Amino acid sequence: MASITTDTLFNAAAAIIGTIAVLMFVFTLQYPYSPVSKYGLVLAFFAAILYVGQRTSDPQVTLLGYGVMVTTLVGLFFDVANTFGAGDLVVILGLLVLATLLYVLPKRDARRQILSDAHARNLFAAVAVVAVLVLVADVATGTLAYELQPASEVAFEGDYDRGDELVVATMQVSNPGPFPERVESPRYHVCAAGNWTPYQRQGEPGEQPRPVRLNAHVDDGYNEFVFGGGQRSFPVRLHTDAVNVSGETIPVEVTQSCPDRTTGEPTIALFPDTDHENYRYALRTASA
Repeated sequence: MASITTDTLFNAAAAIIGTIAVLMFVFTLQYPYSPVSKYGLVLAFFAAILYVGQRTSDPQVTLLGYGVMVTTLVGLFFDVANTFGAGDLVVILGLLVLATLLYVLPKRDARRQILSDAHARNLFAAVAVVAVLVLVADVATGTLAYELQPASEVAFEGDYDRGDELVVATMQVSNPGPFPERVESPRYHVCAAGNWTPYQRQGEPGEQPRPVRLNAHVDDGYNEFVFGGGQRSFPVRLHTDAVNVSGETIPVEVTQSCPDRTTGEPTIALFPDTDHENYRYALRTASA
């Protein structure tokens, strides 16, 4: 029976902590740049562990290093599949390929070395250099730019139903960088400004009419990306519980907050949700 030494304990602890750190980086960190540069950093970590495991003469360190590598590789695979929406068939085939590699690679030679020391060192150096270059390019070129393009007015068609959604604006998203980035649009609120009395729902007898409620959201889906140098547009959809609006056309205005006026022409005020504002966005507003 193998004895557990101090080295065994600390090597195992280092492997566990390192694995937890890289999995948190992959799955839980809100990475502000392209997933391409994130994956480059993870692969550099993978190559570093491979290099350490190949150059050591301690089989215990090599074994623990392989454990960290396998966990990192599987975690990275699932994150890539989830990020880019790979289907079940792709995931199954990918797992089968990983299983085949994990079965074949350790049998390359009797020493259980996947690569020679020199090849492992060269691989780590190459991957690290590429990862740093990708990260620098990613950071230097900036993140996604968001431009709000409001409609001048919203037309409620003759058969408008309160459950219908209308488009009050368009969010134009452009990517100045070379790598794909996830869309995380700024949030917006809308409110009824001016005199909306004719469109209020009547309450119970003796009660005041209910104020008109509006809400809007940027319909940017889930896990949507803009590729390098590209642009995409997403509608800003409007929903209201107003009544008697069929056939009406209501102007749209962009404001900093909800106007407090209750007289004059009714308008739809569109303004940013400052409670959830993400200041890294290069947000512009086009003229209506």
